Amino acid sequence: MSIDPQSDARRSKLSNHMSDALPFKKISASHIRNFRHYDQPHHSRGDYVIATGAVGVTTPLFVFLRPSLLHWFLFPLMACGVLAGVDVVRWLRGKLDLFDPRTVIACLAFYGFFVAPILHVLWDRFGAGYDLILWGDWRLWLGAMAALNAAGLFCYRLAQNWAYQTASPSQTKWEMDHRRFYPVFGLALMVSIFGATTYLSQLGGVLGEIDAFENNQEAYVGKGWLLTLAWPLAVLSFIVVVFVLTDRNRKHRGHLATGLLLLSTVGAAHFILMGWNGSRAATVWALFWMAGIIHYRFRKLSLKVIAIGMVLIIGFMYFYGFYKERGRAALEVLRNPAMWMKPRGYERDLKGLFLGDLARADATAFILHNLVRYPDDYDYRWGLTYAGALAIFIPRNIWPDRPNFKIDAGTEAQLGKITSLQSFRVYGLNGEAMLNFGPLGVVPMFAIYGAFLGLYRRKLTSWDSSDARLFLAPLFAMWFGNALVSDSDNLVFGVVTQGLLVILAIVAASKRSSLTSMSAEHEIPHRH
Repeated sequence: MSIDPQSDARRSKLSNHMSDALPFKKISASHIRNFRHYDQPHHSRGDYVIATGAVGVTTPLFVFLRPSLLHWFLFPLMACGVLAGVDVVRWLRGKLDLFDPRTVIACLAFYGFFVAPILHVLWDRFGAGYDLILWGDWRLWLGAMAALNAAGLFCYRLAQNWAYQTASPSQTKWEMDHRRFYPVFGLALMVSIFGATTYLSQLGGVLGEIDAFENNQEAYVGKGWLLTLAWPLAVLSFIVVVFVLTDRNRKHRGHLATGLLLLSTVGAAHFILMGWNGSRAATVWALFWMAGIIHYRFRKLSLKVIAIGMVLIIGFMYFYGFYKERGRAALEVLRNPAMWMKPRGYERDLKGLFLGDLARADATAFILHNLVRYPDDYDYRWGLTYAGALAIFIPRNIWPDRPNFKIDAGTEAQLGKITSLQSFRVYGLNGEAMLNFGPLGVVPMFAIYGAFLGLYRRKLTSWDSSDARLFLAPLFAMWFGNALVSDSDNLVFGVVTQGLLVILAIVAASKRSSLTSMSAEHEIPHRH
């Protein structure tokens, strides 16, 4: 990550003391990543106090707006707010990096586990189009789910800290090999261009892609392998241009405007070519990945830039939702500002975006209610949805009747065993855990999640600012965030279509060297 110029004292303060962790005496300062260990207890007390204060002030304001919020369910929700919010505080105080997956998870968890359940009661809205009907008090089940989430977040934090402290840091450095970079990425670009042109030509161009989404979505069947090649085109192109700008001509590292202009151009091109199949994530995650590369290779993104970017992303997701509902006919919403906040005739609105697209609180509470109240009307899958996620590698033209494991499980958990309907909801880490193992599976799944995060972060914090793996760090942060709010089938699909080709290119274009041997070359001789 590129860091603003700082004094030697500041640089020392932010180091992660790798010389104490690795099995050699001394490392050159140029090989030390500007991270620090923030997991020791003496660093966190103040952050917990601030998070508790923020949650304690925010909650009464919501109660003032709607007195019916005054209910015991607020206590587990506030616990979720503190446990997730402490890492948001650390990020705001400069103790965690923006693209550290722990920051991404904290922001998603704070909103999804604390804010969203309160908004459901505040707005009295449950389900897209109010289609989740629970004959009883929603607060009871939102509170019960919040208790599970709070216990899960607590174990997630313990597991993350344990794995981080016990794992060993990376003992290799990855550097882009100039002799390999251009031929490797040139080949990757040609493969991706082939995938994109073949994908679009089979659909009849961009207009044909739009028409297929509106009238014949079966046209997308069997084209997953083409998406695996086509989707990374924008990111591959972006990496090549950024590498050229920042590798030899170091002055461009400080030109944030250059990076943002490049991001806007490549992001727009990606949306125009690949953004019409009904997936907002295809564009949002590409922008996130490229923004992370700017953050690491040009200059750290400021809070102002982040806030503007979030407003634009939420606006894009909101208006794209109308396209998902009615295709090109939804352009009437864009043309008529009076419909922006009150889109008459559409199921979607701004509340639906915040409660349905950006959170899963009502769906998980509803599933918990059904599993507890009607245990005989659902069969636990015992890991089948996770194993079934790998079935997406088998095209439907080879396995036409391939089961929809997660869809079938989610439908049964919501509507019972006897139904002809299908639910395409996304349930998140906690929801899918319940589909497989019941309510008692939520906490262990959070612990496993935290352990994987700790192992990865221990490696991340040992990469220096020129390590080639930092091109992939935003992607890994994105995957960890997706693992919290999405399901295993979405995650597997994203891993294959978004990252596979780029990861192969980075691996092939990088040379790896041992930090032990590098330290010996740079070690200062002892004076006698």
